[in-house]
Amino acid sequence: MGNKNKGKICIDNWKTMKAGTIAVDWAGVENTLGFQIHENLKDFYSRILTENKNIGMIDGIMKFNPGKFVKEYVNKENWLEDANGGREYCGLSLYLLGENSNEYVCQFFKNAFFGDWTGGNNLGHRAYIGEILLNIGQISLIFNNDTGKFEWVDIGYGYYDVYEENPYGIIADSAQEFLDKIELVEIP
Repeated sequence: MGNKNKGKICIDNWKTMKAGTIAVDWAGVENTLGFQIHENLKDFYSRILTENKNIGMIDGIMKFNPGKFVKEYVNKENWLEDANGGREYCGLSLYLLGENSNEYVCQFFKNAFFGDWTGGNNLGHRAYIGEILLNIGQISLIFNNDTGKFEWVDIGYGYYDVYEENPYGIIADSAQEFLDKIELVEIP
């Protein structure tokens, strides 16, 4: 299999690990951020660490079927239906904890909630968890800490400072449902 398929192996392991496998000081994170972290995000990030703590990311090629990937369009109905030009695959990157030290984890979540991806705008209690790369460009994968839902958003649409004016929708209601929608393919 080799290094090319580490992302697939990691995702497959991530799906089967139980929440709480990795000890995280959630009280420290919440103190740093100034708000409570939703249980779904704790579930998502307490299952597995990356092998390379300097990268903290999983990359791969994902099977992409918008009808199965999108649970609900909040606005711009069927936005992703033709976004990939009929292709069955897309690029995927997910951000993952590289270690579980309190300092590292607190900085990781500060970046996820308030980092460069926000453009300095207040986008609510949303955390950037990764992206998919479709024919139309990058679609951001976001966790909405207020609702506990995993979302997609096309911030490149042009209304960067008002999240709800961009095409977006719900992918999943739980960490497990989100992970189960990700099927990375082996790279020959």
